[in-house]
Amino acid sequence: MKKIDLTTLLIPIVYFIAGASSLAGVATTFFYKDELELTLEQLGILSSVAIIPWSIKPVYGIFSDRVPLRGLRRKPYLILSGFLGSLGYLSLATWVEGFWGVLVAELISALGFALADVIVDGVVAERSKTHAAAGKLQSICRAAIMTGALIVAYSSGVLTESIGARRVFLLTATLPLCTSLIAIFLKELPVGITAWNWKQTWSNFKRALTPAILWSALFLFIWRSTPTSGGAFSYYLIDELHFDPEFFGRLAVISRFMGIAGVLIFRKWLIAIPLKRLLFTIVIASIVLSLPTLGLVYGWYNILGVSPKLFAMADTLITAPLSEIGFLPLLVLVARICPKGIEATVFAVLASIMNIGLAISDMGGAALVHLFDVHQATETLAANYTNLDKVLWIAILSSVLPLPLLPFLPDTRAEEEKREQGIPSGIEAGITGSTIA
Repeated sequence: MKKIDLTTLLIPIVYFIAGASSLAGVATTFFYKDELELTLEQLGILSSVAIIPWSIKPVYGIFSDRVPLRGLRRKPYLILSGFLGSLGYLSLATWVEGFWGVLVAELISALGFALADVIVDGVVAERSKTHAAAGKLQSICRAAIMTGALIVAYSSGVLTESIGARRVFLLTATLPLCTSLIAIFLKELPVGITAWNWKQTWSNFKRALTPAILWSALFLFIWRSTPTSGGAFSYYLIDELHFDPEFFGRLAVISRFMGIAGVLIFRKWLIAIPLKRLLFTIVIASIVLSLPTLGLVYGWYNILGVSPKLFAMADTLITAPLSEIGFLPLLVLVARICPKGIEATVFAVLASIMNIGLAISDMGGAALVHLFDVHQATETLAANYTNLDKVLWIAILSSVLPLPLLPFLPDTRAEEEKREQGIPSGIEAGITGSTIA
């Protein structure tokens, strides 16, 4: 009888916990808006700062690989990541009373989750004896993330309404601690400190900077840097359309479920389309399919004779799959251009570039709402969403900015990637999209 590897069984549980931590999603929106009364500009800054720990993931990988603690490279760091993630949410549940407190809590929490992501990915790589095994295990792990997020989606709204945001944060704080507990049972053999040849690594990296990689890096950066509406649209839904936490939970369920549908659509029908053509189509589709979002601002639901909530559910049903479909080709592009020998290093750098772009996107959204004087009600000012449509139009139309760079990208299909390497591609293996790489 084949012996069960406990470590391999526990890894997907860590990913499930990461997905389930989105339990605090709805609570965060209402806590920041109603209790702390954070401005839209402050929300943009917070979103950008929270991405910083995700943008320096290669640093965690270097420390984990080269600086073992008591001879262990993974277990101590994974235990630490759980405590950091929990501390961030515990801070929100207890002492945080304003913007700077939230900033500290967000940084601590993001650091914990980013560190856990790097460490567990390292464990997965070590446990995967073949490329096929890597694809299978990665598929299970990504499915675990999406399952965890889907299960808690509706609860996030209901609990916020019934027990309050701070208690939801307290409940969420227990989840990362489960990661620390699981880490105790991971099996890992002690290792010595490995020498690191920085000069050789830098030399190899410089040789890898081909025009294809540089153009692709610029494309990825601009794609992710286009501004968003920030939290302005969510604030509008609460203030003007009177959406409550429970309904936000319903929207979260639809979004998570349709996100999974987006992955399946990509695997079934879009994976064979040449990359440049697919990216162009996604940009055009994103503009067209964003129109229902504008419809909520323009009141198109009145023309159709339906409620704003029904219109919002239809909007989420349409746009949620596209968010996943729009991210997956970027993973294909990154995987395609990584040179052999230093794939992990180049992939990590490109992922960091994408995350930095995402931080700039949030800052751009904050700048837009400030420029057009979009804000929620305060003690001295009435709410002003008059120019929210302009913010949304700029955010939507800015999607075309990376298109001039398409001719400079390497043309490939995910299917070609799979045939060339003889392994399941990241998409075929079930790697799913995320706002953070």
